Amino acid sequence: MSAEQQSVLVKLMPMKTSSAAPITPELAASLLPDRPDDSHKGSFGKALVVAGSPQFPGAANLAIQAALRSGAGLIYAAIPASIYTSLAASIPEAIWYILGEQAGQVSAEDMDAVLVGPGLGLAVGTQNTLLALLAHLREHSPHLPLVVDADALNCLSQQPDWSNFLLKNSVLTPHAMEFSRLTGLPVSRIHANRQKLAVHFAQTWEQTLILKGANTLVVSANGECRILPFASSVLAHGGTGDVLAGLLVGLLAQGMPPFDAATLAVWLHSRAALLALEEVGHPAATLPSDIIRKLGRAMSSLQ
Repeated sequence: MSAEQQSVLVKLMPMKTSSAAPITPELAASLLPDRPDDSHKGSFGKALVVAGSPQFPGAANLAIQAALRSGAGLIYAAIPASIYTSLAASIPEAIWYILGEQAGQVSAEDMDAVLVGPGLGLAVGTQNTLLALLAHLREHSPHLPLVVDADALNCLSQQPDWSNFLLKNSVLTPHAMEFSRLTGLPVSRIHANRQKLAVHFAQTWEQTLILKGANTLVVSANGECRILPFASSVLAHGGTGDVLAGLLVGLLAQGMPPFDAATLAVWLHSRAALLALEEVGHPAATLPSDIIRKLGRAMSSLQ
């Protein structure tokens, strides 16, 4: 792709404030985990992905495959029985749990990071299982890194004092509409005061926040803010958020601090999207699965 083509397809939006540090390739390269030649699968952590429903099996597929491409040593997936056969046949590298009525069936305490949310749906039984799992983790593993994405965010937003359900090292990944549900603010106000509100609520909730969209914001629990100078319709496809969430939980499983893992994940996600776009040729036809296949090249571009 020529520089002229890239400038048309990928608009680098102007920074609105100097208080947000840009996420540069140099910063991303400084965060990329090392992979010594004498390492083994136990060297890179275990991640659990709790995802999927009969309506949204693809969300689980994308999140699991992105987690596998993240560099984590072992990826476990907890999914409904109704989608197990098709997913297990298409993703041989994952280790499987079948979600049942009780969250206790999922052994999450010995994981290094957990992702909940992609494609779970909002059925009452699913919500009860999610809340039971979070309560179990708060009691037994309160410091376990946790990515809260998609329907997990939507489920929590319906609970009074929902932030009390979170673990101490959570990363929230809302887009503007999900952020609106979490905060009770209209989307128009969020767009008008995006960075200020992201910093305020990350500090209020005492959690790392990724506010997705053009120029994605990454904010730490203490209010440090980084901004991704990237906006492109290549990410305007259902499923791209599932890819980001899976990539993120895999980086957390490797021992990265939440703020740095979120920073690296959003950079690698956007870089892989550009590489996929270059191969496919047009943002309208570039799919989330294309992005997953370019994560390795995105990583190698930092070395």
